[in-house]
Amino acid sequence: MKNNSEQKIIGIIPARGGSKGVPHKNIRKINGKHLIQYSIDLLKNSKYVNKIVVSTDDKKIAKIAEKYGAEIPFMRPKYLSGDSAKTIDVVKHTLKTLNKKFGYVPDIVILINPTVPFRGKNAVDESIKLLNKSKVDIVVQVKEIKTHPYRAYWLKDHFLKPLKKDFIKYHQRQMFPDCYYPTAGISTFWNSNISKFGHMYGPKIKGIISKDVTNIDIDDKFDFFMAEMISKYWNKYKKK
Repeated sequence: MKNNSEQKIIGIIPARGGSKGVPHKNIRKINGKHLIQYSIDLLKNSKYVNKIVVSTDDKKIAKIAEKYGAEIPFMRPKYLSGDSAKTIDVVKHTLKTLNKKFGYVPDIVILINPTVPFRGKNAVDESIKLLNKSKVDIVVQVKEIKTHPYRAYWLKDHFLKPLKKDFIKYHQRQMFPDCYYPTAGISTFWNSNISKFGHMYGPKIKGIISKDVTNIDIDDKFDFFMAEMISKYWNKYKKK
């Protein structure tokens, strides 16, 4: 197997222009910095990533992304730019087009969601090293769930039903198994997964556990407000 420095490692940032909740959300500024720049800078900070591509249908996003060091080798087609477009289809299109037009085939793909601005600065390289070391199919950034799903209910026929039927026996928090959810921040996987499994996910999954309380996935104006406050004050506050 190639070592990290010999591998072709690409970071892909999917950033369409048609957000309905917050128009042009991916280039809206947080504390004076465009949202997409946080993701580009994260990949630029990596020792191992040697190509950064933004997939977008929007010329404004493309211009700003190029300014901060990402490549826009082609524009995303309209059929992959609507609300119903799936991220995996965008990834497949990006990889297929890079191969067809430029003969570029990476060993490792890192999918970076531009709406998650705050991640550990070494998280990308940690995920690459873990993928190589553990011989899994994919490494995803995860966070521990505070409200455990064993305590959750679902709605059926206008009544609440426990998600786990025998939930009563789990009367102490210490009895719950550790449970995590993907932060949507970083997914690092083998390019070969696409041909093997038809998806970036394979059966063997490892997680990098994020301890960062500032993790936030921006979807609306309130999220932007929270991100602005975090960006301005959190580093100062946590030192107190």
